[in-house]
Amino acid sequence: MRSKILNQIKYQKNAGTAFDRTGFNTVIAIAIGGSSSTAIKLVTCDTSDGEFEDVVTLVASADAGSNSDVGVAVDISGCKKYIKITGATKASFVLGDAIKDPN
Repeated sequence: MRSKILNQIKYQKNAGTAFDRTGFNTVIAIAIGGSSSTAIKLVTCDTSDGEFEDVVTLVASADAGSNSDVGVAVDISGCKKYIKITGATKASFVLGDAIKDPN
C-alpha cells in the first residue's frame, strides 16, 4: 500500500519553472517570499514557454512581500499541460491524485 501511494505523487523543487503536470489532478503548492507589489500565482499554459494564464492567486499583490509564505492544495484537473508559480522567491510542488493507478 505504501509504495502505491508514493508512486502516485511527484515532487518538483523549482516550481518557478514550467512543469508538465500530465497525469496528475492535484497540486500542493508551497511558495516562499516575493516582491511587495507582485502577486504570487499558480499559472498554466499549453507550452512550457508560452503565455501563461492565471489559475489561482496564492497571495494578492497587496499582501505580497518577503514574508509571504503560503501552502495550498489546488485541483488542477482543468489546467493545461504546464503549470508554474510566479511571483515567489522560492516555490515547490507536490503533484498528486494520479489519473492512472501506477500499480
